[in-house]
Amino acid sequence: MTQLNRSLLEEALTDLGRRAADEGAVIDLAVYGGSALILASNFRAATADVDAVALVDQATVDRISAAMAQERGWPSNWLNDGVRTYLSPNVDGISQHHALFRAYPDETNPGLRVFVPSAEYMLALKLNAMRVDIDQGGKDAEDLRNLLALCNIATPQQALAFVAKFFPDYAQSSRQYARYAARFDDFFARGVKTSGSPTYGTHPDR
Repeated sequence: MTQLNRSLLEEALTDLGRRAADEGAVIDLAVYGGSALILASNFRAATADVDAVALVDQATVDRISAAMAQERGWPSNWLNDGVRTYLSPNVDGISQHHALFRAYPDETNPGLRVFVPSAEYMLALKLNAMRVDIDQGGKDAEDLRNLLALCNIATPQQALAFVAKFFPDYAQSSRQYARYAARFDDFFARGVKTSGSPTYGTHPDR
């Protein structure tokens, strides 16, 4: 599958929203990972898939996205809710640390309302996953650098305290805490400065 850039992602969400509206549905969908960064930030240009969780009607989202995949020749899991397992137990759905990005296909005939996490929650999710290879660089490392700058976190100690607010296991398990502390030490030791001025927001015309 071709990487989803902003144009393709917006097109796909518009199509999904139109089909939901045709069925008389209005689906609230929280989008995470690279897709959320494409929509809300100025530092991610593409993603391989869409990590998204429906507040209700996940089965409807899965059915419509599967039909879209078949028509477009995309992988059946181009939109999937695998991220659900990794969400914070301290965040109550989209009522906390999320904001409405926009409705699709449009505000007057919504079939889909897309929510994105706050920069703070996005950072916590990234730190919890910590799937970065600093030697190789890559999107995850760059995303982390930008989100750390946005959240004014400059040391491993600040990062650990920050992510523990969202994922209490960090503080409860000394072994896990030590493991992540070592990874954070390594990441920060190699530098976390970003080359630009990162922005993150929910205005669709940013």
